[in-house]
Amino acid sequence: MAFVALVILGGVSFLAYVGLKVLVAMFWQKVLLARKGVRTKGVCSGYTSGRYGSGVVVDFTDELGESHRMVAAGWQGVLPQRGGEVEIVYLPRDPKVADLWPVGSLVPNAIYMTVAVPVILASGLACLVAMAWLVHRVWFPG
Repeated sequence: MAFVALVILGGVSFLAYVGLKVLVAMFWQKVLLARKGVRTKGVCSGYTSGRYGSGVVVDFTDELGESHRMVAAGWQGVLPQRGGEVEIVYLPRDPKVADLWPVGSLVPNAIYMTVAVPVILASGLACLVAMAWLVHRVWFPG
């Protein structure tokens, strides 16, 4: 029974770690785009729909003249016409990292991060402490 509890607590701790890593990476990407990104105009070449609502497929050309395609998921507002211009921002060193300009949801993401990161961190640490306590009580009583 103790082993099962350790496995569960270890799994929850690992999920907390992965969740933190993903949240921080997503937020950091937005910060990099806002600070170091290059703005350019793209062309709406189509639409998508999925879990997060409508999306717009945007083709754009980087500073070196290479063509790229991005999908602006979770589009809010009126969809641009096919062939219409869309302002985007991308990282010059990695043009696959692109988003709409202005980099949306940066402030709401910052607020979300101030709540989510401590909660996930606390739950992961609580699981690790519970694991240590369980190991101490079961395998090293005394």
